[in-house]
Amino acid sequence: MSLFHTPLAGTDDLFEPNYQLNIYRVLPTALRCMGVNVARDDLFDQPNVMNHLKQNNALGAERVVVCIIDSLGSQNVVGTKLETFLKDMNAVSLSSTFPTITSAAIPSINFGVPPTTHGILGHVIYFSEYGALIDTLRMSGYKLRYRDAIPYAGIDVRALLWAEGIPEILQKRHPSIVVAEGLPGAIPGTGLGRFYVQRENIVSFNGFIDAFGMARRVFNHYQNHKLFMTLYFPQIDNLTHKYGPSSPEYKAGCNAFHQQFHAFLESFPASEAKRTTIILCSDHGQNPLRKNQTILFTQGQLEEVKGTLKVPPGHSGRVTHFYCQSPSKRRKLKQWLLKQVEDKALIFDAKDLDQARLLPVQSSKRITQRLGDLLLIAREGAQLIVEREDDSTKPWGLLPNQGFLASHGSLTSDELLTPFIAFNAAKH
Repeated sequence: MSLFHTPLAGTDDLFEPNYQLNIYRVLPTALRCMGVNVARDDLFDQPNVMNHLKQNNALGAERVVVCIIDSLGSQNVVGTKLETFLKDMNAVSLSSTFPTITSAAIPSINFGVPPTTHGILGHVIYFSEYGALIDTLRMSGYKLRYRDAIPYAGIDVRALLWAEGIPEILQKRHPSIVVAEGLPGAIPGTGLGRFYVQRENIVSFNGFIDAFGMARRVFNHYQNHKLFMTLYFPQIDNLTHKYGPSSPEYKAGCNAFHQQFHAFLESFPASEAKRTTIILCSDHGQNPLRKNQTILFTQGQLEEVKGTLKVPPGHSGRVTHFYCQSPSKRRKLKQWLLKQVEDKALIFDAKDLDQARLLPVQSSKRITQRLGDLLLIAREGAQLIVEREDDSTKPWGLLPNQGFLASHGSLTSDELLTPFIAFNAAKH
């Protein structure tokens, strides 16, 4: 576990993120492989990364493709063809952000800064600007749960951002570089994509085959240009949640991606391959859930401490955000939570976050307003469920709703460790 510092609070299953070897530095690193500096932290000061880049002839590229595979945890990928490929390419391990949730991690990659800089600090979190919880993945409210309810209400969600994205910087400072954002057709212009997608850069696709087919079209159309392309693949994340990271379905998803990725690499003419760097990375991994580790809060239990909260709890997968009415109410809630969770989770306030170095900067009022006054951080295999109307026996198509078999957001090595490889396309 050399990538991390000491385990959290004396545990042996939760770890501090590493913000030096971190996923938010991937795109600035990719651009420096093209000789372009966007004044964002990169990985060039990390000796193991620089050795990797040099050994794989990744520097001096004219064109770069960054493949971002959601939920490709370094420890999840074991037993797949991707694991073999990553080993063959001498993959480097990077740390995800905290929380290890898509809503915070994907903007971190696309903005080239950590969540505490871009402002999207979790999945369902409180925004004091509007006095409400917002589901940043669906862009909906706590009660208005239909997709894009927030922007449809007339709210400019980009006003909630604290930083500008990499594509915006390139457009201003390096307009000669063609920027292409490859995304599944359901993402551009909706949900989380409203924060970071530049509509003029979109390359839309459906599935692995179409993604790499569209990438080849972009390469052919802009043969004489410098090109910076990202391709985002959410499919493996869905498989991991639904079936678990050790399932045949997860392995089949990884193997299917590897097959199409390999075919994409084989399609490069020699002259094109020599001037192209390929990068593969992920936003986080996932931790298998165990039913005996479930933390269940009934509505009756929550009534006991309802008066301490100004809004219902938010959540980022295996992390729960609590927003308190006052410091005294925070202390009361913290003691109540410690009794309820026993050894299945840790309860952190801002002071604890700073001591454990979970953030790249000291916590501040601006950060804790969004992240929460208290955080429940689930330990290995655990998750918090707030009991609502039981739907376990209601029809879910032809089958009952089984729920997630794996999740993320917390700080196990499963969730934190992500692979990074960069190589000249002629070298694979």
